[in-house]
Amino acid sequence: MPEPATAYISTAAIRGNVEAVRRRIPPGTPVCVAVKADAYGHGLAQVLPALDHAGVERLAVANLDEANELRALGWTRPVLCLGPIFASPSQHDRSESAAEAVAGGIAVTVISPEEARLLAAAAHQQHRLGHVEIQVDTGMGRCGVRCDRALDVVAQAALLPDIRVDGVYMHFATADEEDLTFARTQLRDFKELIAKIASAGLPVGSFHAANSAAVFRLPESHLDLIRPGLCIYGYWGGPANQRPADLRPILRLVGRLTELRRLPAGASVGYGSTWTAKRDSLIGTVALGYADGYRRLLGNKAVVGSQNAQGGACNPMPVVGRVSMDQINVDLTDAGPVAVGDQLVVIDDDPSAPNSVESLATLTGSIPYEITTLMGRRVRRVSVP
Repeated sequence: MPEPATAYISTAAIRGNVEAVRRRIPPGTPVCVAVKADAYGHGLAQVLPALDHAGVERLAVANLDEANELRALGWTRPVLCLGPIFASPSQHDRSESAAEAVAGGIAVTVISPEEARLLAAAAHQQHRLGHVEIQVDTGMGRCGVRCDRALDVVAQAALLPDIRVDGVYMHFATADEEDLTFARTQLRDFKELIAKIASAGLPVGSFHAANSAAVFRLPESHLDLIRPGLCIYGYWGGPANQRPADLRPILRLVGRLTELRRLPAGASVGYGSTWTAKRDSLIGTVALGYADGYRRLLGNKAVVGSQNAQGGACNPMPVVGRVSMDQINVDLTDAGPVAVGDQLVVIDDDPSAPNSVESLATLTGSIPYEITTLMGRRVRRVSVP
C-alpha cells in the first residue's frame, strides 16, 4: 500500500518563529504558546520539543484532556486551560475536574467565585496550591466574566485560601482586522480594570491580552505576558500587506502519486463530472482527500507542486475535479516526467506559494487555522530540522 500523506514539521521554523515573537516584546516577557487542537493540527509530539528548546515559558490548551497530554509528554512548566472545566450539571463531575486540575498543576480558567471555591476545596483536600486565571469579556462576547463584574470576581478569588490567582486575561475580537479601533477599545477597558485591581491591592500574578496579531500590531497590549498561537506555526491572519517577513510556516505536506492515466479530450474527472479535459491529458491520483482535511472546496481551484531534487516545490499543477474522501486528481499534462510513487507538494512551506496554508485559506474563504486543524489523523506527522 502507498505510504500515507506526510506532514513534515520544521523544528527550526518553530524556534525561529518564537524568536521573531521575542524580538517584538520587551526582554523578559514570558511567552505562553497556544497548543490547542494537537498544536493546531501539526502534532503536539512534534511541536513540543521545539517549544521546549526555544525556552517557551508556558503553554495554553482548550481542556483538561489536552493539559494531561502535555504532562504525559513530559512538559513540566506551567499550563493554562483556556476552556471551561466546570460546565457540568453534576456537582461530582465538577469536583472531579477540580481535583484533576490541581493534581496536574494546571491553571484553570474561572469566571465566578463559585468556580474558584471548587478549585480551592480540591487544593485543600490534596494539600497543594491550586492555580486559577480569570477571563474577562471586554467585548469578544463569547465567554468570560463581564468587565463590569470582574473586579468582584477577582477579589473573591484572591481571598480564598489554597489557591493563587495566576492571571487575569482578555481576548481580542478584531486584532487581525484592518481597523484596530475596537481592539483598542477592548484594551482600554481592560487596562482600566487592571488599575482598579491594583488600587484594591489584590494579588494577581500577571495580566495578559496579546494574541498573535496583537503581538505584531498592538505593542501596547503586551502587558505582563503574551499569548501567541498562529504566528508560532508561521502563519498570518492579519492584513496580507502586514505579514511579518520573519515568520516561516512550519508545515510542508506531501502526498504520493498512486495512479497515472491518459484521458482524451472531452473526458471528465471525478464526482459530478465537474472538470472536462480540453485536450488529451495526463491525470494523476494522489492518496489524500477531505478525510485527511484537504477541503472539498479546493477541487478545480487549488494547485499542487512537483518536488525538485533539493526537496523544494516547483511547477504548480491544477487539482481537477472534486476532492474525494481519499483522493485528489491532478492535471500533470505539463508537469514533465512523472511516475507512480513520485511525491507532490500538497501544502508548501513557502508563504508566497499558491498552495501555502494562507493561499488555501483564501481559496476556501476561510482562515489558516481551519486548514491546519482539519488535517486528519491519517496524515503522518514527521519532525524535520
